[in-house]
Amino acid sequence: MGRLTDTQIRGMTDGDRRSESVELGGSLVIWCKKSTGAKEFYYRKRQKGEKETNVKLGTYPQLPLAAARKKAGELAVKASEVSDLKFRLEQERAEREAAEEAAKRAKERADSLGTLADLCKVYVDKMQSEGRSSWKKVDDALHRYVLDPYPELAMRKANQITSDSIADILAAMIAKGITTHVNRTRGDLHAAFNVGLKYDYNPTLRSKVGLCFEIHHNPVARVPAQKRWERALSRNLSAEELSTVWHAAPEHMSSVYSSLFRLMVCTGFHPAELLRLTVKDVDLKECAIYMIETKTGAPNLIPLNQYAIAELLPLVGGRLGEEALFPSLRRDPKSDIYARVSVVANQVSRLRSGVDVEHFTARDIRRTVKTLMGKAGISKEIRDHLQNHAVSDVSGKHYDRYDYWREKRAAMQKWERWLTAHVLSPDSNSGNVVSFA
Repeated sequence: MGRLTDTQIRGMTDGDRRSESVELGGSLVIWCKKSTGAKEFYYRKRQKGEKETNVKLGTYPQLPLAAARKKAGELAVKASEVSDLKFRLEQERAEREAAEEAAKRAKERADSLGTLADLCKVYVDKMQSEGRSSWKKVDDALHRYVLDPYPELAMRKANQITSDSIADILAAMIAKGITTHVNRTRGDLHAAFNVGLKYDYNPTLRSKVGLCFEIHHNPVARVPAQKRWERALSRNLSAEELSTVWHAAPEHMSSVYSSLFRLMVCTGFHPAELLRLTVKDVDLKECAIYMIETKTGAPNLIPLNQYAIAELLPLVGGRLGEEALFPSLRRDPKSDIYARVSVVANQVSRLRSGVDVEHFTARDIRRTVKTLMGKAGISKEIRDHLQNHAVSDVSGKHYDRYDYWREKRAAMQKWERWLTAHVLSPDSNSGNVVSFA
């Protein structure tokens, strides 16, 4: 069996077969097919007592003779190492296809990796789907301080964002004199990356087909909050101070915001919660307000004392149920509740400038009410229920479905009596004031 030549191969006719030996065993065969005239190379190996093995190498001249010899030699080496060459080749083919498929999936996944802008949107969408009232405020802040000023960073893959990138954003804010929002922006980004950590494998989060993040750590975690701009909120007004601002409110605030301010004193509600109320949320017959949109997201039915009812009567009378309980003073009102909260802050500033009371803000009223209710003898548990503070213990979160209406009603009566005796004085009880006691 001599060596094959190109001249021999070109001269082959249909049905011809020629071969040459391969050094480590087996032979290189070329076969001119009768049906097509194609000249195909094969590696053939036959051992005593075994079935002949034929492996197609390619077609001449697309596969040159020298290349066919090289392939045959490689198969001869492999055949000497295994007992079943075809089985081994089939394994290699399956492994090769699996590797190619894995590489294809990896490329598709890499192409579908979400950007920082995508991550921020996923986080904001999650907040909105959960009924978090601050989602619009967070969305605006992320665009204002992160995405719009840094478009290149916004388009970078979220899993490529580093702690240095986060620190640079916050440092730039501080350099521009933006201090109040530094820690808020850090907190928003930290929360967004925490969502990204679980997004890929959480079916309730994955809303966009193909989107993934491959985030394995939170880059914000290494960037510390700036404590120098974290205010320690501990101011609460004394009964005497509360009496002063209560009586001065109608003189220095608009009528709507004066009523809102006094209702904050009566209930301890957050101003944003009150601004979301509509006329239909007030039940004068039951002397109660039904808070649907609260800071914690849990609805709350709150009894009202006589002073709260006195403020609500002119706001409710003769108005449609869908109308805002505390209407905006502008013809083109700000739709964002948190923007209107800033109006409340301005109104409180006007009130503060007209009285001789140490500096306080609208946020301090909620703390003041919580504190003074304690002095009035109302338990912390009932105070928490009145102000809709989040319940953290397992029993309260998952098992306690009691509405505490009777206890809340008794507590509000106690609070009314304490306000009368220590803040408003008996003279403030006019004959036309409704009491639920």
